[in-house]
Amino acid sequence: MSTSTGASNSQLFIAIGGLALVLQSVVFESTFGIVESPGVSGVLRDVLSGGLLLVATVCLLGGVYLISHKPR
Repeated sequence: MSTSTGASNSQLFIAIGGLALVLQSVVFESTFGIVESPGVSGVLRDVLSGGLLLVATVCLLGGVYLISHKPR
């Protein structure tokens, strides 16, 4: 893997993770009051919220890992 591809992958992971975290906060946690109700309730709401939080965490940590372990 070339250096530019590694940097590109890490930036992509961080962007996806950040977007997932913002979506989870705005839609499922009603952070800014923009979305009144996401249209799901109960267990499905919890699963979708947890899934987005998991995707955000994995992508952000993966991007940070790739940045910190890039070849010299």
